[in-house]
Order: sequence, then C-alpha cells, then structure tokens
Amino acid sequence: MKRIGEKLKSLREEKHLSVDELALELGFAKTVIWGYESGKKQVSITHLELLADYYKVSIDFLLERGQISNKLDLQQVADLSSINLVVDDQLVNQEELAELTSYLQVKRRLKEEEEQQIKKQTAK
Repeated sequence: MKRIGEKLKSLREEKHLSVDELALELGFAKTVIWGYESGKKQVSITHLELLADYYKVSIDFLLERGQISNKLDLQQVADLSSINLVVDDQLVNQEELAELTSYLQVKRRLKEEEEQQIKKQTAK
C-alpha cells in the first residue's frame, strides 16, 4: 500500500495540487487522500479507477504491474476472427498472415546461414 501511496502523491505533486484541491476535484474527503498517500488506507477499486482516469494513467501503472504477455503461435492460428492483428490501421487477413509467417521463416534461415558463414571464415 505504501508504494501506491507514494505514486499517488507524486502524481498529485506533478499536477501542483494540494490534498484539498484534489479532494475537491474528485469528491473525496481529504482524509481519504492523506490515507492513500501515507499508505495507511487501502485504495478502493472505485477510487483506483477514478484516480487512474484523473491522472490519465493505467491501473496497472498505479499498481506497478508489468504487462502480461501471452504466446501466440501464428502458425497454429486457424481462425483470425478471434484475434485482431492490425498493421497500418487495417486488419491482417489470413493470406497476409501466411505471407508474414513465411517471410519471417526465410529471414531467420538466411540469418542463421550468414552466422554460419561468419563462423567458418573466422575459424580459418
């Protein structure tokens, strides 16, 4: 709780707001703001959402959570309707996905061959 409190205080200070001003802006009691910033009070989910929106940051940023990544095997994607891959503000279709996959495979093979050539030359 203390770390989120420090982050909230820092964000408030960056906006040059007093506790009173922020409390008025958000409709919170100033004791609530003090409690959050000091780490003595746990931030409610509702207030967390309001604070993130107010400061224009994500809840994950406030909670110091990293981005969660999922592995997506493009060769195993049978149906693109469940996935929105976008390039230049346009959805990637099945044909483009196949081309992209082939391109990457060829590029990687060429790189491996180039690295092997370099190893052979340096070994001589």
